[in-house]
Amino acid sequence: MTDEDETLRDKKQAELEESHRLIEDSIAYTMDIYGYTHSVGRIYAILYLNGGPMTLDELRIELGMSKGSMSLGVRKLLDDKLIHRVFRRGERKDLYQAEQDYFKFFTNFHTQRWQREVSVNMQGIRQAQPRYQALIDDPDTPEDIRENARRKLEKTTASFDYYDFLELLVSKAESGELFKILLDKKDS
Repeated sequence: MTDEDETLRDKKQAELEESHRLIEDSIAYTMDIYGYTHSVGRIYAILYLNGGPMTLDELRIELGMSKGSMSLGVRKLLDDKLIHRVFRRGERKDLYQAEQDYFKFFTNFHTQRWQREVSVNMQGIRQAQPRYQALIDDPDTPEDIRENARRKLEKTTASFDYYDFLELLVSKAESGELFKILLDKKDS
């Protein structure tokens, strides 16, 4: 290889690395939309762009993070199913790989939160509704309190359609039907 060829190769390698860094940075910066810190976003970005699984040590070297910070970030991404532990024959250390399918990323991230929203709010509603109703039905309840309880009961009852919608959205996203419906509409 001539000096000229080597210079050209170095220039192209630098361009490749700069392009890679642009994508890595954009992924890391947008992970804040999902509630992740920039450093956790960088973990996901490195794993996503790497093309294969990496150990915590490899990630730590690539990112210059402490092992503790790295472990916490990896655990958060594992819990949210945005990265996965993978097995490689002969490898004794844990290996991690990012979810490569953005539709699965969307589904894993959002459905967990939508399910939690439904669960937490429906539990609160189930506990509050009989109390509101008791205030409404009790002849000793002052009229202004009775009216306030009636309004709150109507509001909480009206939210059922929304929570039914979220449950349907979760179901359609998890089955893949949501994406099929939306992408079929796009092609029409």
